[in-house]
Amino acid sequence: MAKFCAFGELLCDVTAYGTSDRGFPIYEFNPGGAPANVAVALRNLGIEASFMGQVGKDHFGLFLKDTLTSKQVDVDALLLSAAYPTSLAIVSNKADGDRSFSFYRKHNADVMVELQDIFLQKINETDVFHVGSVSMSDEPSRTTTFSLMRHAKRQGKIISFDPNLRVLLWEDLNDAKRQIEKGLQLSDIVKLSEEELFFLTDIKNVQEACAMLMGIYDIRILLITFGSKGCASFHQDVYQHIPSFEVDAIDTTGAGDGFFGGFLSQWIKNGMKMKLSSRDLALYCRYANACGAIATTQKGAIGSLATEESVQTFLEVHNG
Repeated sequence: MAKFCAFGELLCDVTAYGTSDRGFPIYEFNPGGAPANVAVALRNLGIEASFMGQVGKDHFGLFLKDTLTSKQVDVDALLLSAAYPTSLAIVSNKADGDRSFSFYRKHNADVMVELQDIFLQKINETDVFHVGSVSMSDEPSRTTTFSLMRHAKRQGKIISFDPNLRVLLWEDLNDAKRQIEKGLQLSDIVKLSEEELFFLTDIKNVQEACAMLMGIYDIRILLITFGSKGCASFHQDVYQHIPSFEVDAIDTTGAGDGFFGGFLSQWIKNGMKMKLSSRDLALYCRYANACGAIATTQKGAIGSLATEESVQTFLEVHNG
């Protein structure tokens, strides 16, 4: 079966977990970072997956490496830096399970990652290469990201891209838009949130915005997520909306990554076809919606991602 490889940030999501008996806030450290989440999501669903990047050679970095190893993700290309610390993302959850972020990431290990021969080797061995835009926000990780994307393109690999815009990480949102657009030029399968779609196109009609992007870039499959309202696909000039499932959301961290991992797993298992019927695309999206919904029912990202068994059980319950 095809192999999947992701590159980008791997960090600790620091999430509020109640208060101590003295009234002070307690925080839980959850492994996270969108590209790593997607790699775990795919591995959980039976796809061979590897992750490339850099963490600090510190308590957090070793914890993160051990976590990916325990999930059977290949970490041969995960670097441990003695010079730069592991990044932290402080996650604040709202009553509806949605979240906001603040980051401790300036000159940290994932930002300072440079091009390595082992990164190129891993891409040569894979079939699908995945990135996000967080690694595009600063140098030298920006140059590294685009170098890897161009190498993957030259090698004929499929490139999946989730911009995953984090406004606080960019000093200039116009620059964010430019870098994401550079990523879109190299990508085959793209997932955007509704907000990211509007950010990139300045068009409030989703279908028109999708048509605009597909007209500019050589994107083969475009997916748009709407949170609890499901998702949409735009492929071969056909737009369709696929509703999601109603669940009691606890924490939406990692839901989009679970969704994308779910979609890619189905697409890979069914032959990696670049021309899909609307029916098949809807089935893959429904499966992806289930994966995204499952991820919201537990705290944290990596620990809440769906398995093949949990998805099948979930779909059986919701088919009734």
